[in-house]
Amino acid sequence: MTISQYMTNSHKARNPKASPTKARRERESLERRDAILAAARNVFFENGIHRATVDDVAAHAEVAKGTVYLYFESKETLLAHLLLEGLDALGEQLAEAFAENHPFTAEQRLRRLASAYLDFFENEPDYFRLMMALDRGQFQEAISTELHQQIMTRSINGLGWVVRAIDQGVTDSDFAVADSKSAAGVFWAAINGALVLMSHPIRREMLQQSVESLYTGVMELMLKGMKK
Repeated sequence: MTISQYMTNSHKARNPKASPTKARRERESLERRDAILAAARNVFFENGIHRATVDDVAAHAEVAKGTVYLYFESKETLLAHLLLEGLDALGEQLAEAFAENHPFTAEQRLRRLASAYLDFFENEPDYFRLMMALDRGQFQEAISTELHQQIMTRSINGLGWVVRAIDQGVTDSDFAVADSKSAAGVFWAAINGALVLMSHPIRREMLQQSVESLYTGVMELMLKGMKK
């Protein structure tokens, strides 16, 4: 070995970097994964999560079915990642609505949070339907524990904004609530239930109300119940 070769090899040892080929493969792998997830988003949202299949996703992504399974273990895993997308989008809207650095009252914060959720329902109907659909069945058993924990963490974080708003109301003596977490659950269940109810055309016709009017009525009822 020449001195030049020795110095070159020593420099490489001191400065380990991924080779251009490896970096390119990693980038292409990430791009393929994103493309499969994008295909799943289109297929599931267009065809419905129960009718659509992994074969449909593979065809839309223009890859072999086996390639889909290299990145996502199952149909449920694909759906779980789409659910995480929806929860992230909702979480950002709720955080913005809470407006931590603004001096809103607790009631104002709850109204803003409820308004953000209604906005999500109206502007992201596919993600909303996905959230409601995956609340039922054996979905939890079909995905990894780690993935389920990610979903739970994001869901709890979203509800956490409501808990914090109610906590503020109790501290400011605006709300007479013994347990902020329980009250937040009731508040969220009520407004969410209104949206789920009004998602069905027959029920909308039966109640003869708009989504907004029923939703607002439920929210007002919940706020009135918490006030002193």
